[in-house]
Amino acid sequence: MNYACEACRISKLKCQSGPQPGICKRCSEFKRECVFRTGPRTRRPKGSRPEAETLPSPPGPSKTFSIDFTIPIDEDLHDDLDDLREKHERFIDDLVPSIEEDDPEDNLAMMSPSAGQTFDFSDLSMPTPSLTTASTASTHSRPVSSLGIKPQFNLDSAEKLLESFRSMLPYYPCIVLPDDADVRSMARGMPFVLLAILAVTSCSSSLQGHSLYDEEFRKVLGLKFVAGGERSLELLQGLIIYCAWYPFHLRPKNKQLIQYLRMAVDIVHDLELDEETDINFSAQSPERREIKLQTIRAYLSCFYNVSISSWSWSKPYTLRYTSWMAKCCDMLEQYSDLEQDHILAWLVRLQYISNEFEELHRGYKKPVTSEQNEHHRKFIRLGLETQLRDFQSKIPGHLSTTPSILMASLATDASILAAPLMQTLRPRADDTANPLIDASRLQAATYMARAFFDYVTSLPAEQIGYFCHADLGRLILTIILAYRLSFPLPMCPGYDYAQGRKVMDFGAVLDKLSVIDDDDDASSKTGGGSTKKVNVVIAFKVVLRSLKAKFDKKSAELEAAAAAAENHRRTHTCPMLDGSLDQYLPLWEGQQGNMNFASSSYATPSLNESTLSAAMNNPALSFGAGSGAAAAYPKPAVFHDLWATMTMGWAMDENMGEDVQADAGVPDLQDGEDYANLVRL
Repeated sequence: MNYACEACRISKLKCQSGPQPGICKRCSEFKRECVFRTGPRTRRPKGSRPEAETLPSPPGPSKTFSIDFTIPIDEDLHDDLDDLREKHERFIDDLVPSIEEDDPEDNLAMMSPSAGQTFDFSDLSMPTPSLTTASTASTHSRPVSSLGIKPQFNLDSAEKLLESFRSMLPYYPCIVLPDDADVRSMARGMPFVLLAILAVTSCSSSLQGHSLYDEEFRKVLGLKFVAGGERSLELLQGLIIYCAWYPFHLRPKNKQLIQYLRMAVDIVHDLELDEETDINFSAQSPERREIKLQTIRAYLSCFYNVSISSWSWSKPYTLRYTSWMAKCCDMLEQYSDLEQDHILAWLVRLQYISNEFEELHRGYKKPVTSEQNEHHRKFIRLGLETQLRDFQSKIPGHLSTTPSILMASLATDASILAAPLMQTLRPRADDTANPLIDASRLQAATYMARAFFDYVTSLPAEQIGYFCHADLGRLILTIILAYRLSFPLPMCPGYDYAQGRKVMDFGAVLDKLSVIDDDDDASSKTGGGSTKKVNVVIAFKVVLRSLKAKFDKKSAELEAAAAAAENHRRTHTCPMLDGSLDQYLPLWEGQQGNMNFASSSYATPSLNESTLSAAMNNPALSFGAGSGAAAAYPKPAVFHDLWATMTMGWAMDENMGEDVQADAGVPDLQDGEDYANLVRL
């Protein structure tokens, strides 16, 4: 450790490295947030002592705070055993009706209010808190701090993390964060939501440091959900926030995200948020209306988060898009004046189309029982495409250009055109009969993927760190789609992958997405050491660099295979069929005047100076009639057909014919009579 943390500096103890990078040993043991300053403390010069008023004030210790949680406890069943026995006896008596007629007076006594209520097994279960976030603080609860050491968080760093979360919230507007909300007020009113916000923002800024928030979140979640059996709206909101921005995409084989989403779905079912109810917003007070809007917002956010995970991994959907959910989207748009609620409603509608197309693709993997089923699937596909175009036309103009809606719309268009290829699982070889795999549709998907990449690369680099789980999932699936469309597809031989590579230019896109700027590299450095804190954006770019290396390697192999196939085709096929003699074909059509023989492989060899002098000194060579100077210079040979051009050098070898004749054992034919005698034989 080059510099001591604030806690060790105040205690005047040596700051030693702990088991986790970026956290000292003492802070790890005492559950304190380990905070380092950006540099050493300022010291006075050894020269003349300056005036007291000009000296800078020494930096004071940062303020700390803690978050208090309570969990429900089981009621002591041994306090009133007689009441417990009476409830069971009444329940057993009601199982089998009595043979004797009951006395009417006894019936009236049983129906009187003073009599005990009818027993239900739910009476022995944990009472479910109400939907209000303050319901956890009740008389039947105990503080979480009694189970261990209460962690101490740094107030300044928590305020910065909360302010950073405000920039992330527009990409996934799952909660409403008031403008005047600060760390202290949220620690009193919404402690679990605050802990979830601090956990995801600290992990987004650094994957090594600030693990204290993450550990505390998991511990409190386990105590509340499992040990305490709590089912509250605040617990659901905290789970949604944690699943939306925690970097699970860097560990895709980790199953924790699926477990957390199952917890969220269980809370939705237990709170009966997915059951249709009659809500009259006009007759409710503003407080009750806000509570109802919170429940609708949490219900839609849970569906959106669960659907993205199921759509990415082609898993069954545990939360379905129903008529009640469509009604919730309409009510959120109608009764909420917040723009983020309108964005959430349109994100849910667009994701519903992607879910239906993914399920339709999974349906094609099953055998078709009749021709009617095939026509039914075709009508479903056309209906979904029409509904998507209707949704896109109804999105307001000021919302259609927001990053989350624009990326969702482009990704949905790409998934409709190439649903079997836009998935993490490898396509099967028997997908050739799938009507969703069409060469023209795949070619159109390349333009959608290019439009998606152009928009993402145009965004500032820091905004990629604000992407939620849904945005990163769409980006990853679009990258998978572009990677597959850049190479030949065995299930679609008619697809022109060369044109697809030209349209997408996937290699250049990977270069832009994987570049690490100096600002990112400088921001990842710690203030007190030479090590680097890797944040989510840098880790994602490192993964893309690995993908770029594999893409370049496979592209080189593809080009080498194409070149080898071209050479094999040229050497093992007829020259008239492989196209190598296409430039000479006009000679047969009398267009030799337009041909340039000087640049062709069969061009007439020019007479050099030695050949010209030998011809002039040899009187046996005659180039034509005439004498004198005109007869001494050879006339250029003019050929009017391709055969003469190709065989022009044969006449230069006078003895070639005789040698071939002698080697073949052909008798010497002096005249026509010898030839006639040879034919008679």
